[in-house]
Amino acid sequence: MRRNDLIKMIHMGARRQGWDDSTYRTWIEKHTGRRSCADCSDDQLSLLADDLRDIGALDRPGASAVPAASDPNRPTQKQWRMMLDMSRKCGLSGAATDPGLRTLCARVAKIDNPRFLDKAGMHAMISALQRWHKYKVVKAAMSIDGTSHSAKSASQQPT
Repeated sequence: MRRNDLIKMIHMGARRQGWDDSTYRTWIEKHTGRRSCADCSDDQLSLLADDLRDIGALDRPGASAVPAASDPNRPTQKQWRMMLDMSRKCGLSGAATDPGLRTLCARVAKIDNPRFLDKAGMHAMISALQRWHKYKVVKAAMSIDGTSHSAKSASQQPT
């Protein structure tokens, strides 16, 4: 693929992810050591495009990566939307192909890809994402208050 096409593809993927300029440049620097696509080699640009493709940022808009429910034991579209929305709230991309979501799926539902989830697995995934989101909210609130869990537990111990 031509260099200009790769750069366009990377910019399009960043826009679809909703990244601002600083997030985009930090992401490039994390993966290549450079802060601009213009400074990257062709191989580095190709790897960046592959990374964006892996997280679903280069999928066609409107093309659903979410399987349709054809079996009564398959998750409903409402469950899929809820899981993907919760994954977004937890800091993931919100795509069914997100590597972080696939890792969580392997740990929680013992299935290597979310598209193979049944209703019970989907329920377990949504519950895990809700707990993760609650944990992040509590952790953020504690860091704002300037308190930590260990400080609270030390103050609650009897003397």
